[in-house]
Amino acid sequence: MINRIILGVCLLTLSGTYAQQGTASPYSYFGTGEQKFKGTNEIKTMGSLAVFQDSIHINTLNPASYANLQKTTLAVGFSNTSAKIHTANATEKSNRSTFDYFALAFPAGKLGVSLGIMPYTFVGYNIANTIEENNQKIAREYNGEGGISRTYLGLGYKITPNFNIGAEFAYNFGDTNNRTTKFIADDGTGFLINRGSQQIISNDYSGFSFNTALSYSKVFSDQMKLDVAVTYSPQTTLKNKQTGTLSTVELSSTGNLNTIDQINIDAPKKDLIMPQKHSLGVGYGQNHKWFVGAEYTGVQNSKLNNFYTNEQNATFEDSHRFSLGGYYTPKHNSFEKYYHRWTYRFGLKYENTGLVLNDQSIKDTSVSLGFGLPIGVNRDSSNINIGLEYGKKGTKNHGLIQENYFNISVGFSFNDRWFQKRRYE
Repeated sequence: MINRIILGVCLLTLSGTYAQQGTASPYSYFGTGEQKFKGTNEIKTMGSLAVFQDSIHINTLNPASYANLQKTTLAVGFSNTSAKIHTANATEKSNRSTFDYFALAFPAGKLGVSLGIMPYTFVGYNIANTIEENNQKIAREYNGEGGISRTYLGLGYKITPNFNIGAEFAYNFGDTNNRTTKFIADDGTGFLINRGSQQIISNDYSGFSFNTALSYSKVFSDQMKLDVAVTYSPQTTLKNKQTGTLSTVELSSTGNLNTIDQINIDAPKKDLIMPQKHSLGVGYGQNHKWFVGAEYTGVQNSKLNNFYTNEQNATFEDSHRFSLGGYYTPKHNSFEKYYHRWTYRFGLKYENTGLVLNDQSIKDTSVSLGFGLPIGVNRDSSNINIGLEYGKKGTKNHGLIQENYFNISVGFSFNDRWFQKRRYE
């Protein structure tokens, strides 16, 4: 079945991979934007655990897990995020729908192979404020759009029945556009000067990244299972072609901006550092029944200060994330009650994002629930995975912004046997 629908799914998902504005977060103004979770729906609803691994789901956080796959698996996911953005004095709402991932994986003896495409970061903000300079009120507006996507090829190999090793090679590409517009809203006598300036800085990123993983799994006689996983991504660099323009603009009576003149400006060449990242996770549970895992992830985001040195009141520090999650399946082989074969997932996440504004570290906390609905009569069947996540990012204090967000995600995981000669045709 999977090989009959793969072409249609490819065309549907890949057509929406590019040019989507996947965030409306003001925090996407900083760095390369808001990072998109690079895992599948079922992993996300378990707190983003790289340690989790089984034989029918793709875990793109842990390439060593590919060696455990027993069927060819196609995974595709979408999500919708609604958010309330709060300051001390105002509240705004936003809503975005995005394509999240397309991944294909298949077993080849002791080797597991996966390839796919997914967004890596999103830029999408619209910020307006007014400041006073020399007894004049200056109105400023900041707009940004774009992001970075990634394609990957991952390999997992079973060294022994208990140990797997894995590696992932990714190509990252994309562009961002950041626009700053300024007008004199009050020249000191109450008049608006309808001519102002607009600066546009465009970045075009491209380059490779690398991820490695080592995992250990031990199944005991009573079907209890212990999982341990370590991942490591070394620091890499993305090439950046940066261009810029400076324009004089005029505000029309209808509120539109008209460009009067424009010049190109020199933009310094700055290659972007992708900091090193590591994680350590441990999980325990009963095969096909339940699982609980915990994980720590650290990223050397302080290296980003070498790239973004002109942001006022903004710096970067090393970030960390603590995750807790798991699942429960009442009876995976039940023929009487369909909902007994559902998989119920949960997750908790606490993250220091590494962004520091006004001397305040920006935190992101969330809780998630998930439901895995099998399509077929056994646990190895294809499945639909529905996820719900509620979280909070930032704070209303210290002149900053707090985002309360709610995410609904839907993922499809299609499983079938490929490359296997049939006994009967």
